[in-house]
Amino acid sequence: MKNQLKYLQNLFYDLLNDYGKVYIVVRYSDKTVIGKRGFTDEEKKNGIILIFNRNNFKDLQWNEDGSVSAALGFGAANRPEKCYLHSEDIVSVFSPDARVKYDRLDIWDFQDASGKPEGRTSVNDPKSEEENIVSLDSFRKTRK
Repeated sequence: MKNQLKYLQNLFYDLLNDYGKVYIVVRYSDKTVIGKRGFTDEEKKNGIILIFNRNNFKDLQWNEDGSVSAALGFGAANRPEKCYLHSEDIVSVFSPDARVKYDRLDIWDFQDASGKPEGRTSVNDPKSEEENIVSLDSFRKTRK
């Protein structure tokens, strides 16, 4: 886990230095703070994508546990908000310019009160996977 967070941190800085912009997907929890604005109701359900570029953040620090502290600019006025991204809430780091995305699958191993894994979608159900299988038999050429 510790090596994974170190790799995530290195990837973040490499993408920022090489491409000038990095996106971090953060899920909602009580441990993560997005300034005074907080999370909207939609962001509480779906998470938030934070954009880091060379001009919209200050005092960026990665803590030992992989959490991120920074003053990140929001809105057209780039108003700074103090943010704390807890390491368990950082879902992925990506850069469309670099065509790179790093997803953390370990965070989905936590279970909710019902005993079911959190964040799992119906795509992981065996029934859904079988429904998405397309046979290639109808596309193959037959020899005569």
